[in-house]
Amino acid sequence: MRDHQGEVPAQLSHITLPASLSSLRALHEKLVQFIEPLPIDSDIGYAIDLALNEAFINVVKHGVNYDASQNIVIEMRYDNNQLVLMLQDQGKPIPSELLNNKSALSHHPELLTPDSWPESGMGLMMMFNSVAEINYEVKVGVNYLSLIINTEIQA
Repeated sequence: MRDHQGEVPAQLSHITLPASLSSLRALHEKLVQFIEPLPIDSDIGYAIDLALNEAFINVVKHGVNYDASQNIVIEMRYDNNQLVLMLQDQGKPIPSELLNNKSALSHHPELLTPDSWPESGMGLMMMFNSVAEINYEVKVGVNYLSLIINTEIQA
């Protein structure tokens, strides 16, 4: 849906899911439904899906230790050629030493050389390599992880 100037109006959606790997299908379906009307290239769509899934899996595994009684809130926001996916949870925070190691997070391992793969943090590495920016903060016991993707196709 575009306005009279050909621009897509701002979009906003929320979903709350149990912190369970079985929620991944619902998360994927909600993301596809949200980005379908947006001017997003299929390569960008794949990167968005990968980053969101990795972030969700990390919360389930490391944040809440597979406690499906906890919830993860996902906000999907699109405005001015920028897609922001924010995950909110009340699990354990991401250790700062993982987030501060930018060289490891932006590392591109050799596909056929398993020795080049990191021992841990593979999900974070894939997230950092799939989006333009990641913001993370903890406020009053709630973790906020934002995946930011610029959707404007460069000529």
